[in-house]
Amino acid sequence: SSPARTAKAIDSSPPLVVDNASPDLSRGAIPAGIPTIKVALLVPLSGESTAVGNAMFDAATLALYDNYLAVPSDEIKAQIILMPKDTGSTSSETVTSMQQAVEQGAQFVIGPLFSQSVTAIKPILKEKNITMLSFSNNKDIADANTYTFGFLPEQQVERIAEYAYLYKLQRVALLAPNDAYGEKIRDSLAKIYLKKGGIVAPSELYSPSQANIDAAVARLAGYYNNTPSDRRFQAIFIANGGVQMKNILKSLRKSSIDLKKVKLLGTGLWDDDDLAQMPEMQGALFPSSPPELYSKFEKRFMTIYGYKPVRLASLAYDAVSVVAQIAMAGNGITTAALTDPKGFNTPAGGLVRLLDSGISERKLAIMEITPEGFRVIDYAHKSFTVQ
Repeated sequence: SSPARTAKAIDSSPPLVVDNASPDLSRGAIPAGIPTIKVALLVPLSGESTAVGNAMFDAATLALYDNYLAVPSDEIKAQIILMPKDTGSTSSETVTSMQQAVEQGAQFVIGPLFSQSVTAIKPILKEKNITMLSFSNNKDIADANTYTFGFLPEQQVERIAEYAYLYKLQRVALLAPNDAYGEKIRDSLAKIYLKKGGIVAPSELYSPSQANIDAAVARLAGYYNNTPSDRRFQAIFIANGGVQMKNILKSLRKSSIDLKKVKLLGTGLWDDDDLAQMPEMQGALFPSSPPELYSKFEKRFMTIYGYKPVRLASLAYDAVSVVAQIAMAGNGITTAALTDPKGFNTPAGGLVRLLDSGISERKLAIMEITPEGFRVIDYAHKSFTVQ
């Protein structure tokens, strides 16, 4: 059996609720009379991010099904009622969705996706004392009621920088977009390298046009060629992915920087099969969640729904899994349970824990891009006791 796809705009109970009289079902059957916990799922089910939102909703539904099915019925102490709400394309639509969820008795919130939407609904959460596990990767929005569940760029930078420095890449150049994300990457990288005695130079922030990218790369090449060989940067950290990354590679290809001698470093934005095909990306390194877990999730999702999920769908799968595990124990979705220092082994993204500050902490692997695809060259730690 499999989770039924439910109408996107209406509230839905777990699709696996079955007839309790069935004698052969020892798992997944919801016992009669147990408490229910209404959990609002705030995702974009209309507007420009519809495809992402629908995949996240499907992943959330699947997670509920998988988690309840994995537990003997007599151990299920609470039932989650998932309430999908459409956040549309604007913060005001998210506020409306949140108000509806509150009116319908929401006790916990998973989502929304964008940090501006998170910020917009915070006053409602505070007033009603409701906790939110958001998909945002912006730690600035974290607080006692608001957890970030996205992969924080600062943690990705820290993981790859620690690894790179350990392997003698002590002088690194930076290419990053001239925006809040790029500045965050620049500051994190500089902080880690400064602490270790390494150097980040030059740091080039560019606006999103080919001409600006060409100019930034030309400045990097000028620095590289006018520096004594023993002082040249040994790696370039590039804080971009997708189409812009391809534009950057186009510029690097035309430059005089020898990419056989300079290692490319990046973030989880490089977890992209299209990028892996680019010849310049061979040997490049980036941090990611353990790939075998994501691969298992992706196959399961495709088997059930018949299409390939967007990467962000795994966040919804894992967030619902965390909440379901806590809820089934029957003690409510409390702050103490959410911030268990041991963390949670999530099925798609690996080990994560939520800190009192509202920030999530993850254990990441280091991936290398090879002609055969992505290869783990440094595994993620299995517990939070290992530093």
